[in-house]
Formats: sequence, C-alpha cells, structure tokens
Amino acid sequence: MDIDKDRFFLEMALEEAEQALKENTYPVGAVIVDENFNLISRGRNRVHPSNDATAHAEIDAIRNAGEAIFNAKIKKEKFTIYSSLEPCPMCTGGILFANIKRVVWLLNDEDGFGGYRKIKDTKVFDERFDRVEMVVEPYEDLKNWQKELMNKWAMNPNNVINLRETVK
Repeated sequence: MDIDKDRFFLEMALEEAEQALKENTYPVGAVIVDENFNLISRGRNRVHPSNDATAHAEIDAIRNAGEAIFNAKIKKEKFTIYSSLEPCPMCTGGILFANIKRVVWLLNDEDGFGGYRKIKDTKVFDERFDRVEMVVEPYEDLKNWQKELMNKWAMNPNNVINLRETVK
C-alpha cells in the first residue's frame, strides 16, 4: 500500500463528490485504479440528475470501468476502489461481484445507508469479503472534507428529508 497514492485517489474521489453536490445530488465520489495505481475510472452520485436510484458513485465508477473490470476478473488483477463515503448495500454488492480486491473510504456512514461493514458482519459473503482489503477513514482532514459535503447536502433541496418537507 502506498499512502501518498491512497491520499491522491481519495482526493480525486472527493472532487467527484463535490461535483455531485454541484449537480444537486448526494455528495459521493469514487475512483477505481489498478494494482499499479493507473486510473481505470471515476464515478459520482448521479441519482437526481439521471433520475436513477441506482446511479451511486461506486456503481457509476464500476460501469465506467467497463471492459477493464471483466479483464481484471479474468487476469486476476487487483483493483482498488476509493470512495468518499462507506458504500451502501447495493454498492457493496457491486464491489464484491466486480471482484474489486481493495476498498478504501473516507467516512463511515453510520446514520445513512452505509452497508459495507454491516453486510461483511453478516458473514453471508465471507469467502468474497475475505479476499478484499478494507481501509476505513485513513485521513482525518479528508474525512472532515467529506463531512462538510454531507452537511451541505443536508441543506440541499434534493435531499430526501427536504423533499418530504415540501410535500407536507
């Protein structure tokens, strides 16, 4: 593991998260790299702009990786996904079935839809989880940057809590 490279790609994920927030959707970004730290793809939450409940950052990055994901599975290459927020259950499934071998995120999602640790703890997919290295909240300053984005998102009119308030 190269800590400077982890930081570099986590900052890139945060840039995607900031762009998502500018597009009035949940501020989450993700980046996939190969074992030589070559950028494979970027992704960001696009739920509101695309009206697609499955358009999460990690899924976007996996989709954008395209053929590289399949080639990596065949060649047993080790991809890493960097996310600005703990992956939800859907994204966790995508990560496991895309055969990504390392997951690094900046902020645990205790109150939201964070599911990676919860699903891992069920032991349902032990064999797959055992093959994935997990790095959680490695940088306090980047974690705080993601927290700031989440706080801004709380005020955004597209946040589901705010949308619900408008229909009352």
